[in-house]
Amino acid sequence: MGLAEADCEVEILKTDGPGHAMVLTGELVRRNDPGIVIVAAGGDGTVSEILNGLQGSALPLGVIPLGTANVLARELGIGVSISKAVRTLVTAEPVCVHTARANGKRFLLMVGAGYDSLAVAALNSDQKRRFGAFAYVLAAVRAVRQFNNMELEVTVDGVVYLASSVIVTKVRHYGGPFVIARDSGLDKPRFDVLILKGGGILNAIRYGIALLSNQLPELADVDAIWTDEDIYLTAKTEFPCQHDGDAGLSTPVRISLDKSALWILKSGSGG
Repeated sequence: MGLAEADCEVEILKTDGPGHAMVLTGELVRRNDPGIVIVAAGGDGTVSEILNGLQGSALPLGVIPLGTANVLARELGIGVSISKAVRTLVTAEPVCVHTARANGKRFLLMVGAGYDSLAVAALNSDQKRRFGAFAYVLAAVRAVRQFNNMELEVTVDGVVYLASSVIVTKVRHYGGPFVIARDSGLDKPRFDVLILKGGGILNAIRYGIALLSNQLPELADVDAIWTDEDIYLTAKTEFPCQHDGDAGLSTPVRISLDKSALWILKSGSGG
């Protein structure tokens, strides 16, 4: 069943640059119409902008996966299927999920500092549009010289860990279909934290291979822990971080659970 067959009234709003999705969402919220469902037709970065525009609102969020990694869509049991996404919009009921904040900014999926954030910082937007996920590989190659200079500290439950790379996640998936936190989920008010201790290009390759086989948390030099308390990321000098796959965040970073609810349309078939 499509949206037309379900007799849904659809209004398409196009973004014209970074931050515009948040502005458009704020305008929809101010209409004060409880019948509105906001749909992110894009990737995780678009969802992140809409998430921040939805602050203080009970309007539900749906997803049509048109992005590169589509981590949220995979978490919701949609995957990368447009037809399944449309069926979810028509048939699913909103469920309440837990969001979080990094330095006050709302996020839904994860915060990363290290290999992934250096690649995100080096990402070329034109290459991302042309090559999709492969653009991140090209970005990682550009950032490889920085892989030997990653000295991070992450504080979890009062314990300070030294790391070359850190992933703080609220979801199971990472970078698309890969699983890094099997017990995580948007329905759980907690964080899973992966602390990668090795730096340099050889460790980056080793971690990448483990990621492809869903074995990253099992490596001997990777600590996998969870917490429902605030997490602190610091570095000797300012270090770029990524949140939900986007740049614009840097150390020091305080990561905390968000008290405001988010209602989201979730497939009943799992993910």
